[in-house]
Amino acid sequence: MPMTLPDRPAPADFHLDEDSSLWPDLWREIARPPARVQGRGDPAILATPAVAIVGTRRPTPRGVAFARGLAARLAAAGWTIVSGLARGIDAAAHQGALDVGGRTVAVMATGCDRTYPRDHRALRSAIEETGCSVTEFPPGTAPLPSHFPQRNRLIAGLALGVVVVEAPAHSGAMNTAWHAVDFDREVFAVPGPVETGQSRGCHRLLRQGAHLVESAADVAGVLGQLALPLPVPARPLPHERLDPHGAAAWIFARLDLEGVSRDDLRDRWPGAEDLWQEGLLDLEVAGLIRRLPGGLLARSIWAD
Repeated sequence: MPMTLPDRPAPADFHLDEDSSLWPDLWREIARPPARVQGRGDPAILATPAVAIVGTRRPTPRGVAFARGLAARLAAAGWTIVSGLARGIDAAAHQGALDVGGRTVAVMATGCDRTYPRDHRALRSAIEETGCSVTEFPPGTAPLPSHFPQRNRLIAGLALGVVVVEAPAHSGAMNTAWHAVDFDREVFAVPGPVETGQSRGCHRLLRQGAHLVESAADVAGVLGQLALPLPVPARPLPHERLDPHGAAAWIFARLDLEGVSRDDLRDRWPGAEDLWQEGLLDLEVAGLIRRLPGGLLARSIWAD
């Protein structure tokens, strides 16, 4: 008879206070630490080495792709990814950790019986399978504007470093970065086009001494490498599963997020037509590319 694996236990609710053995030491260092928190999932994740990744709720495709890829690589290296469950960069960071079977923590600005935004209920459930959600607000608490700065201080306090990916000069992500400065955490920022409002907060941080981030190696170079195994073997990102010598990998390597002429790529392809068509179909089935107006091909926003 085939062997059957035991079902994974359903995520359980938890309650912690500062006297708990699972209370994260980093929260003991911050101003106005929470008196108690509630959540669902594995509370032991709160004490693991973590990096926070935050940013705007209205990101560019480039910002979403970068945040998801950065989170995936840091999670695969053993870091727990902390963010705020918001739309945009936060959701991309959580999803990047989930892509590789890594750990991620959602710090919420509501009671634990609510999910905000509501369309992130499935994302929250996935987070709680291998990580946890956590909040200092009692059940029934609505997502009031004043709760988000409080939430942001817990994000910054839980991490050894905070990475800002696309943030206007005045935004919740910048509020999280200033909390990180106050708590003597490392602050990182991803540069972007100078003409976009989403980059102004990041550039302000860089002018004031934040670490510039172009890849996960820039974060690990400051915070150090971890030798912690993942709870499950890391899964390769979708494009890493492509045959490196095949047409799909050749095409993908020459695409960007803005779009490249399909006809120009076809003219440059050194192989046979049937292999080109097969590679293009493989990329579309894997969800790695988008077709844009004007005969352009671009990487999916979820591709690293």
